[in-house]
This record gives sequence, C-alpha cells and structure tokens, in this order.
Amino acid sequence: MNRFRTAVAALLLSTALAGCDRTAGAELEPVVGVTHTQDSIDDYPPEQTADATAALGTRPMIQNQYLMGWGVGNPEPSPGVYDWSSLDQRMALMSTTHGVPVLTLAGAPDWMKGGRAGTTDWTTLDSAPTRAHYGDFAALAAAAAARYPQVRDFQVWSELKGLYADAANRWDYEDYTDLYNAVYDAVKKVRPDARVGGPYVVLDTWSAAGSPAPSAVSGPWGVVDQRALDVIDYWNAHKHGADFLAVDGSSGTRDAGLTTDPFRATEMFSTVTSWLRTRTGLPVWWSEFYPTQPAGPPWPADSPQLAALTLDATAQALRGGASRLLLWQPQASADVPSAALWTAPTADRNATLLPLAVPWEWLAATVDTETAISYSPSGAVLEIIGNREALAVNLTASDQTLPGQTAALPPYGIRVTTRR
Repeated sequence: MNRFRTAVAALLLSTALAGCDRTAGAELEPVVGVTHTQDSIDDYPPEQTADATAALGTRPMIQNQYLMGWGVGNPEPSPGVYDWSSLDQRMALMSTTHGVPVLTLAGAPDWMKGGRAGTTDWTTLDSAPTRAHYGDFAALAAAAAARYPQVRDFQVWSELKGLYADAANRWDYEDYTDLYNAVYDAVKKVRPDARVGGPYVVLDTWSAAGSPAPSAVSGPWGVVDQRALDVIDYWNAHKHGADFLAVDGSSGTRDAGLTTDPFRATEMFSTVTSWLRTRTGLPVWWSEFYPTQPAGPPWPADSPQLAALTLDATAQALRGGASRLLLWQPQASADVPSAALWTAPTADRNATLLPLAVPWEWLAATVDTETAISYSPSGAVLEIIGNREALAVNLTASDQTLPGQTAALPPYGIRVTTRR
C-alpha cells in the first residue's frame, strides 16, 4: 500500500501542474460531476475543507443537488409557504466553486403525500406525491426553476421512488410519466431555456440464470431487467418532451454480484449507453453509476484500484456515447463503497484528497462527448485522449509501460501525459 500511496502522491503533483487541455477561447460543457448529499463541504469549517473545496472548484464541473433531502430541508412545508434557505446555501456553494448546477426535482413535502402540513417526516422521503398533488409538485418545481435561473438542467424525480406497482410486479410508469409531464410543462412554462429529463430509472441487471424479467440487452456482465426498459419505452412514447434521458445502474448483478472480472464488467456502461441512445435518440445521463467491486472486504477509500475502476467505467460510458456522468457524493462514506474525491473531516484531521480527485478535475476540464477513448491491445492500459494531454490508467496489478515512454505506470497508477 505504501507503493500505491507514493504513486498517488506523484499523480497529484504531476496532474496539478499539468495545463488545462482546452483549446484557447473554447468553452467545454463539463461531462462529469458530482451529486451533493447530506455530507458536503458546506457542513464543516472552511479551514477543514480547503483541499476539498479546491478540488471541487479548480475547474468547473457539474454539481447536482436534490430539491428536498440529501442536505436540503423541506422547501414548502405548508402550501404556499416556502423555505429556500438550505437550498440557497447549496446553490451558493456551487456558485463559489464555479459549479455547473443541476437540480434533481425529487423529494415531496409531506402534505403532498398524505402527511400533515407544517411537518416533515424524513422517513417518508422516498414516498412520491399522490396523484391529486402532481400539480402541486409541478408548481413547486417551477418555483425552484424560476428562483434559480443559473440552473439549466433539471432531472425529474429519482429512481421512480414510491412508484412501484406491487400487484403487477413492475414499475408504475404510467403514474411516473404523468408526474413527469406535469413537471415538464410547468418548468418549461417559466423557463423555456431549461433542459428537463427523466425517467431516472435504475437499470437493474441479473445473472443469465437468475433474471426474473430478462431483456435482449446483455453481456458477460449480466442481463438488464426488462421492467426497467419498459419504463423507458413507455416514458419515451408518452412524454410531452425531454432534453435528455437519465438512468442509473451498476456493473454488478442483483442476484450474483459480479459475473466477470470487475474491469471487464464495466463494459456494461458502454453496451447499455449505446442501446439507450439508439432506442430513444436522446442524450444519455448516468445520474448515478456504480462500478462494482469483487465480493469480500470493500477496497479502502484511498485505494488507487478503486479510482482506476471508476475511471474505466467512466471511459466505457463515454465510449458508448454518454453525455453526463455524476458521481454520487464527492465525500467518502462507509455506506457507499464507491470512489469519492475527498475524505470526511474529523475532529483531528482535515478533509484529504483521494486518488480520484485530480483525475476527475482533469476530466471535467478536458472531456467532451467527442473525446477519444483507447485501450491497449491487451486491455491493460486505458487512455482518455484530449487535444494536448491524455489520461493514462493502468487497469492491472502489474507495472505497465506505454509506447514511447520510459517510466512505467505502477499497479492501478494514473498519469497525465502530454501528447506529441
């Protein structure tokens, strides 16, 4: 592990010194970013989060926040009574760190889902508004869109939470689409410039033998659940409009975990992205994406192997034509075994950067939907190729040397190189 940490330290130094790979005068719209949750840098004293703040704001990247929950309070605790204070705070964080803001229109006040006005029961956060209150939720979404003109992109609801038809054993895509259309119409009325998308469905995968609803979309990583694809097909056929398609998923199956090597399983993101683009004709957002680790103890947050796996999954999604990828919570926590950008501050230790932090900054500043993705013939080394620089990632536990270079990439090492 000491060798790994030395390699990571060298990466942070060399990448921090590397120039921004933008053509002079050109503006890239970032492709990668993060979703803030209940734990983020605005919850700590600034002196504890200086490095994390710099990692978030050195280069503009996408920053997503939920309308309610995940670090934000109830925006309308009673009908017509608004409290934007905590969402204002998150928007201020995005502004001061030069973020490209996104708002996920998810989380409904209690009175929209059978609760009492003036109260907030956080145990019901995953409950959807009742049909009688779809218009009220749409009005709240429109009020948020009008309040935050700096936000251009809006995701409608999240993972169809509260919208499963138990009797039919499928997602209630009819109700979701009605909710989506109400929100779409309301937001577009007050903000014609807004970009609105959905359905933010989880693309569950299963092993070939264990799938309860197999689809034709499959690979060595598993089989996509047809019930999730039915959501997309119905929504796509009945939506009033959409500017992008939002999904989330992981490279491991629900019943058997990984069905192949973790680095080969990331091909799921390429295959599925390509299928979705062809099926819907819409830009594809991975609102959440989770490259799956092998069974056993989770890799530590500071493992370069975890960062390499995340970059491989990102490259595969881009290879399939993805338009956006959002990392769920930039701050590491034990309950989310995925790569993060920094550690949580403690009483005696400030937030420290993790191996993915600087590469994620580089991707935000460099990558667009036309960026070239290259793998070495053996598949051992990934290169994400910008105009002037390339990000090289060793996907193996052995040293790897790139053609034309003398310094080997250590196991799971990551390096920015200047293109000749």
